[in-house]
Amino acid sequence: MKKPRPEITNQTAKFLLNAYRPNGADAQDPVFRDALEQAARDPELGAWFKEQRGFDSMIAEKLSEFEPPATLRSAILAGIENRPPTRYFSIRPLLALAAVIALSAVILVPMYHRRNSGRQLVDQYRKANLSMLAAVPAPQLDLQTASFSHTQEYLAEMRAPSIPSPPPALLGLPTAGCKTLWWNGHILSLTCFRLPSGELLHVFVISRDAFDSMDIGAGFQEINGWHVKFELLNGMLLMFVSRASMAEIKQYI
Repeated sequence: MKKPRPEITNQTAKFLLNAYRPNGADAQDPVFRDALEQAARDPELGAWFKEQRGFDSMIAEKLSEFEPPATLRSAILAGIENRPPTRYFSIRPLLALAAVIALSAVILVPMYHRRNSGRQLVDQYRKANLSMLAAVPAPQLDLQTASFSHTQEYLAEMRAPSIPSPPPALLGLPTAGCKTLWWNGHILSLTCFRLPSGELLHVFVISRDAFDSMDIGAGFQEINGWHVKFELLNGMLLMFVSRASMAEIKQYI
């Protein structure tokens, strides 16, 4: 009886797929088979893999713009021969190679730094909001009202960002109220909607300008019992958070 293959985790799949060549040359390699199948099954992993391949392709394209000198190979071979050299070779090709490496670092290191710093800053923002929600049974709201329009009027008075172009289904829900908060020197808002199940759907809104760079991922994440999703809309970063079931949440956002 054939034993079933052990299930692969997203963490293991990411470790393997980091070595996957962006041109698809490894598509038939059995080493990547389970990781590729997991990426096809899992939307979050699939979105990460798509972004990773795009980033790798961009790096490969940048590097392809640099062409080493035609005499570089012969110059290197001449320099590593065991016998005493019969003639000196020019150091210029090696200097050219050093210039290519240095220029590549100038291009790639800031790109890598921006990519990681964007992810880290969004992670810090998410953790701050989730910590606030987890600290008490329900957030202490500045304004308690069932009217969405009243919450947005209050936020406008406080010069806090409001929800841009909310989905019609969301507007059909009553609210519990709203409040303003501050994060990293930027004002943000929280509007809480009451779902039919009794759970709250929290919507945080902050200006996109609060982040130098941004990596928000795709789809929902489940973090300590919370379902979390980010969305960029009209210059605002929206963060949807709820303990309700995914099926219920997706009816309204």
